[in-house]
Amino acid sequence: MVHTISILSLLVVSFVSFLSVEARFAPVILVPGLAGSVLEARLNRTEAPAWYCSKTSKTWRLLWLSLQEAALPVCLLDELAVFYNATTGRYSNQTGVEIRPMDWGGLGGVESLDPSLPQITPVYKSLTEGLKKAGYAERVDLFGAPYDFRLAADGLEQVGFFQNLTNLVEHAVVSNEGQAATIVAHSLGCLVSLSFLTGKSQEWLDKHVSSLVAISAPWGGSVTALKGSISGDNFDISIIPHDLLRPVQSTAPSGPWLFPSPKHWGDSVLVQTGKHNYTAKDALQLLKDLNLTQQAAVYPRVHNLTYPLPKVNFKVHCMYGTGRDTDEGYVYDVDAFNASAPSAPSKVMKGDGDGTVNTRSLEACKELGDKATLKFFGNASHTGILADKRLLKEVAIIATGSRKSGPWVDINTLLQQA
Repeated sequence: MVHTISILSLLVVSFVSFLSVEARFAPVILVPGLAGSVLEARLNRTEAPAWYCSKTSKTWRLLWLSLQEAALPVCLLDELAVFYNATTGRYSNQTGVEIRPMDWGGLGGVESLDPSLPQITPVYKSLTEGLKKAGYAERVDLFGAPYDFRLAADGLEQVGFFQNLTNLVEHAVVSNEGQAATIVAHSLGCLVSLSFLTGKSQEWLDKHVSSLVAISAPWGGSVTALKGSISGDNFDISIIPHDLLRPVQSTAPSGPWLFPSPKHWGDSVLVQTGKHNYTAKDALQLLKDLNLTQQAAVYPRVHNLTYPLPKVNFKVHCMYGTGRDTDEGYVYDVDAFNASAPSAPSKVMKGDGDGTVNTRSLEACKELGDKATLKFFGNASHTGILADKRLLKEVAIIATGSRKSGPWVDINTLLQQA
């Protein structure tokens, strides 16, 4: 009797193990966009910009985006400052400030900006909820890859992000029966992912990556990136002053990386003052006229990191919104720029896009070659698309379509999420 039960138990265990292997998803790795990663800071400073700013912290604490921190912008912006040494080509933080992405490999750094207010500050929240309902599990076959969005690809290489991402992808593939991963990226994260993947051998790509899902990708840059450096960008949130974030936006290396590409904008005038018109070709002169010495120094280094776009040897699914008024150019009510930050533009020219990235940049995906496909969604905004059920359906089909077939997966479960 005991012997019979043991055999029966062994058969049950074997059958359950078989089902779990067959039903296991191919892994998905989420890479957020600009300002879409949660960042933590640890302080050990001797000076601070104001008496109410912390100088020390024994543990890592939420920096971006903590609404509590945002209520003290002097402290927040000072801690977020990044510096470039033109002699060494290295980037650094404020003295005594350490910054890192939160919850590497998990979802805490990519689901929402303020984890305590997930419904108010969502990033990938809708997508992760849907994938979880379809059977995905955090750190099993669903991973997050937050990063320091202040930096361009060269800075991310310096701080070890690309090596960490390599390790994460390899771990995800090995722990999921060798199934290649789908990398899902948004906005700036698409350029980050492109830089990462084009640095890999074909052998590594064939083994580890099924495809890149590129959502709202600024392949040719974005006109709104210019506004961030010139006068600040409040992302159209009326309660936030237009220039609140300018101290970071006008120094961060990721800004010039996102400036409009001369190839895609040509001689179109993007910025006007009383005495000067600036095209995409004049970006460096624009930075010099604004006395933004740090971004002027890094512009030649970072702007060509992904321009011109390469022909890729991996699948890319480009998905983006259209039908939204999107900034195409700015008029500033000054004769000429100087070291003082100008007021918000007096006039904004509009064109088609997703509200943040222009259509000509989104559609530049086709320049990646025959392995790139394009799919647009009418009236979907740059960030709102991350909760659009049409997009969630496409991501679900791509992600689950590359996995081993299983007996219990129902894609419609994903589409029923709120």
